[in-house]
Amino acid sequence: MSGPSAAPSGAADDLPVSLAARPRDARRGLPIPPVNVHPDPRGGQRAHVDFTTINTSTSTQLAADRRCSLCGESMSYWVAFLGTPRAAELLRYTDPPGHPECMTPALTLCPHIALARHRRARADRPSAGVMPPGSHANKPDGWALGITRSYRSMFLPVHGFTVYVPAPFRTVHAYRYGPDGQLHPAPDIR
Repeated sequence: MSGPSAAPSGAADDLPVSLAARPRDARRGLPIPPVNVHPDPRGGQRAHVDFTTINTSTSTQLAADRRCSLCGESMSYWVAFLGTPRAAELLRYTDPPGHPECMTPALTLCPHIALARHRRARADRPSAGVMPPGSHANKPDGWALGITRSYRSMFLPVHGFTVYVPAPFRTVHAYRYGPDGQLHPAPDIR
């Protein structure tokens, strides 16, 4: 990749080759990121997909190996973090990094991000996911895609998850929900 890019995309034709090559969810046709594959909760050999929860073991290992959380392939110079504008301000993320070209389609492919009225599954439903300590279920009014060169990871054993701390962002692309409930590019933060 020659430089950071964040042009919105989302059509299957626009997916980077590495993301397009991932197995697909049969119901939605979405690529299945390695961080959303979980061991069988009953101890069997069969893994299951849960888009609402990050597999912290997998995400921590991918980040340590500097591999994309969405496609699993090696990240080169630029890496991206997708989160709330507050996460971009604090430079603290509970979701792992990925290629900018893989993170950008998440803005339109992930229903939780793409649609203002889409809500996370209730905690009492199977496969509803677990919110990290200190998180809340309130949906932000927008998202920020920060692009940087490096990051570090800090495992928090007391909470059982990893926090990702990017170096200062070179570019932060902002997105806000419009009156139509869809996510739209906003003026970049920097």
